[in-house]
Amino acid sequence: MMNINKPTDNVIKVFEDCISNFEDETFKAKLQSISSYIQNSTDNYEIKAASNSLYSLSPSTDVNGIVTMKEMKNVYENKLVKKKQPGRKYYDKLKLAAKNRKCPLCGERTVSSLDHVLPKTKYPVFAVSPINLIPACADCNKIKDTYQPTSSDTEIIHPYYDDISDQQYLFASVNEISPPSLQFYIKTSPVETMIEKRLKVHFNLFELNDLYSSHAAEELSGIQYRLSKLHRSNGMASVQEHLYEEYQSQFMNNKNSWKTAMYKALSESHWFCNGGFLF
Repeated sequence: MMNINKPTDNVIKVFEDCISNFEDETFKAKLQSISSYIQNSTDNYEIKAASNSLYSLSPSTDVNGIVTMKEMKNVYENKLVKKKQPGRKYYDKLKLAAKNRKCPLCGERTVSSLDHVLPKTKYPVFAVSPINLIPACADCNKIKDTYQPTSSDTEIIHPYYDDISDQQYLFASVNEISPPSLQFYIKTSPVETMIEKRLKVHFNLFELNDLYSSHAAEELSGIQYRLSKLHRSNGMASVQEHLYEEYQSQFMNNKNSWKTAMYKALSESHWFCNGGFLF
């Protein structure tokens, strides 16, 4: 759930570079004939994405009735993705846009490929549009295959258009049992805002509670010795102070990381700070 910089490469430049080395001149000319249509469609995509209404774009099995889905898929897979092909430089550039090589959809796993926000099988016109291609991990890419929004509030977070870094939405609660564990959730207002509704859809679709809880369990094991030492020396207050300082540090780095949510929850749990970390 991280925002990343929107690509600046023009879709026509990307498309023309991709098709530049097709040897079949007739096929190449057919592809060139849809350039303006791709540009106009991508311009419309930008408008829809900015207004959270990508769901309203109609799927299609071809591009302007001229180029088939399979032909556009061929352009993507053999000219943009394939190494030593003219479009590969854009593929690599888009992958490198991910901060610290982390998937912006889950914020945790390592980027392995590009994901089409709108799938190329249903929206072939956006097969090589940079703004429809986001760096993603293998798991998130696979999960998104089943995703089809039907309204604004069922759209997932778009890394190029949605920035949630201004406030904390991701929180956690401590399961006060031995061994302790954490439950992650999206905290919403009494009347849910649009971004909160979409965050919940995103959080549930990508099964982020399972992912973050697993990482939190490992983190808890790693900090047990330090917390035990603090507790023996200065009691609960020193443990709580340490956890709160860690929360502040994580908060300044990323308000919506699982570590931010985890350390906030731990610092607020008197049970955990007073020995609940011992297991």
